[in-house]
Amino acid sequence: MIILKSILYTIYFLKLSLKNYLPVIFYLITAQLIIIKIHNNLLIILFFIGYLLISSPLVVNIFRNIIHNEPLINDYIYFFKKPYTKLFIKKLFYLVFSITAICIVHIIVLSPLFPSDISKMTIILYILLMYMVYIYTRIVFILPASSNNTSMSLKDSYLLTKTKSLKIYFLYIVLMAPYILINQSISNFIEKFEYDYIFILMMIILQIIFTAVSSALIAYLYKDIIDER
Repeated sequence: MIILKSILYTIYFLKLSLKNYLPVIFYLITAQLIIIKIHNNLLIILFFIGYLLISSPLVVNIFRNIIHNEPLINDYIYFFKKPYTKLFIKKLFYLVFSITAICIVHIIVLSPLFPSDISKMTIILYILLMYMVYIYTRIVFILPASSNNTSMSLKDSYLLTKTKSLKIYFLYIVLMAPYILINQSISNFIEKFEYDYIFILMMIILQIIFTAVSSALIAYLYKDIIDER
């Protein structure tokens, strides 16, 4: 039910906040065109980091509307002037760094146990990925908290989700799985057909929709948890 609610909210948001996400679309189009011309993995990582920054006003707008009942603001630059957006960006990159560090530590610790068989190795990496998603769903609530200019620690977020961790994890997987499958299907079409730019535009639209829906889902979950306390 909460996923459907998040999807309906996204439709509402996309209709009312055009100026809030148009710069994000422009950034994604520019990034994709550059990546097509220059095939470089480091460049992809840099553009991903840039996307986190560029999409911050969009996410903060959604968080504050759902959690704090503030009206949606159809303005992009407005949010960069606010202290809570600066805190959000700080916490966002802290979250990315933390997840990356946790993943690396797990790989180092478990590497002696990794099989030499590549097929078995792939299964283990998928299991590790699913575990990392679980960790992410436990500590991601530092982000909606920061939208209210509240600095929550990773430990605080982890404890906050203690009683609903499996529910939150399941909901996020249900949302994430279709996105990954659709995104992969579009990528396959790009490789097979000549209409590259059409499929790239589809991927960009899908990315914006997923960002909005996942942000709405996190906001609704956070609001429910806070309201119950």
